[in-house]
Amino acid sequence: MKQINKGIICLLSGMALFVSCNDEWDAHYDRNGSVPQVSLMDLLRNDASLSTFTQIVEVTGTDSLLVSNQTYTVWAPVNEALINVDMTDRAALERLVKNHIARYTNPTSTQPGKYIYMLNGKRMAYDDAESFNGTSLEDGNERAINGVLHKLRDTIPYRYNFYEYLSVYPEYSKVYEFINRFVEKRYDASASVGTDSVFVDYNPMLYSYYYGIGHIDDEDSLYTMILPDNAAWDKAYAHISPYFTTYNANEAVADSIRDVQTGQAILNGLTFRGKVDDPASKDSLVTVTGNVIYQTSRYFAPYTKLDASNGLMYLAEGDLILDDTCTWNKEILVEAEYLNGRTTSTSTSAYVRNTDVNSAVQGVSNNSYLEVTNATGTAEVTFEIPQILAGKYDVYVDFVPPVIDGVALAEEKTRLEFRLVYPRADRNGTSNISRDDDDDPDLIIGGDSVGDNKVKTLKVWSALELPAANYYDGMWFMDENNSTDDVKVRTTLRIRTNVKASEVNVKYRRRFRVDRIRFVPVP
Repeated sequence: MKQINKGIICLLSGMALFVSCNDEWDAHYDRNGSVPQVSLMDLLRNDASLSTFTQIVEVTGTDSLLVSNQTYTVWAPVNEALINVDMTDRAALERLVKNHIARYTNPTSTQPGKYIYMLNGKRMAYDDAESFNGTSLEDGNERAINGVLHKLRDTIPYRYNFYEYLSVYPEYSKVYEFINRFVEKRYDASASVGTDSVFVDYNPMLYSYYYGIGHIDDEDSLYTMILPDNAAWDKAYAHISPYFTTYNANEAVADSIRDVQTGQAILNGLTFRGKVDDPASKDSLVTVTGNVIYQTSRYFAPYTKLDASNGLMYLAEGDLILDDTCTWNKEILVEAEYLNGRTTSTSTSAYVRNTDVNSAVQGVSNNSYLEVTNATGTAEVTFEIPQILAGKYDVYVDFVPPVIDGVALAEEKTRLEFRLVYPRADRNGTSNISRDDDDDPDLIIGGDSVGDNKVKTLKVWSALELPAANYYDGMWFMDENNSTDDVKVRTTLRIRTNVKASEVNVKYRRRFRVDRIRFVPVP
């Protein structure tokens, strides 16, 4: 569908260009009646200085276009410009030819800077009447019955788009093969007629709005992309893949999951919208996948910058700089007031409370928190912790002090216990870790003085190492058959009061106020 729509756009653009550029041109030939009755291919074959380009046109089968009734413009390089062309490289020859031919008549009187779409979809323009896309014209406006021929002193430099560059140079084969592994055939209803079904290639890695890395194969798009060569890819892969360790009874499936998630983690930090010519001048940059990069000068510093036909490439040769905690190993935040993934015990009540500029406690995340209470027993709430990786985390819980409800409650306090349930790496199922020491003063929250009205942060665990990832990647979410209800093993954090019956209303209350939970990666 996308390719067909793009073709329609190009066709309409070309038709508009044809009309605007050709009024004066056609009027001239209508007046003097001097339109030659020869084809563009005849013009090429009759010019000895263009014999090499003519041979390339014939080898690639493009001669059938230049003798047809359709109208084309040819910018033909002279023989001297093609001395070093490898006549045995068919793919390179096809790239060269399509880089020098466009549909419709485009004389040198075309307005400078106006885009002309070549046969390969790349956009080019006259700099002036004597230069086209940076290449000088030796002669121009030789008319044929099916178009016009211009003669160039040199070849038009071929600028690859990102996808082409990755496909052509073998040192970038690993990132290219990873992107390409997701190509699928999709039925195209608009192109299918009767019983003739048309299927087109679709790659969600490129075209998905929410999870794709960008239309890096599209000449009409504009991006900046870091391209890791195979050595850089391997180095990044070795660093990242252990974090996506997972369990599956079928070891090959587990390895496949880790492979896909690692590759996506690398790609998530590579593509940016528009042309970023001077990254160091930016305070921050946002990737196509929504990740914010702050140390922009460091992030791009060692790379070689190269023009692409649809943006700017930065070539990462041998090493790839990824800000881990910005692109893939990010801090996990769970806002307590969000209902999704939150459960309470039977007799526990949980109320979402809001704050404003007049509240006694300022700095509450999202200006909302969860008040958890139980009048008859233990107050208990459990939160799902999404997208956990296999690695180390500092685990924090932020609490709102009781003074939020008035000075009379400022000294109210409670004792808490925590229990984290997480997946195992050696077999299906979970392990757990608890923190519930009655004598640990750090597990007591509240009891503050009247003036102490800041959000309180409790560090529950330091450098807690989790053995397996509980992570669901973009490709999984793109499958319409998957939903969060299909998640079998979940990572959860339970928070509850640890108050004996004899202590209720004497030393402690069975009530607490949770702002948010934070899992901060430890390098």
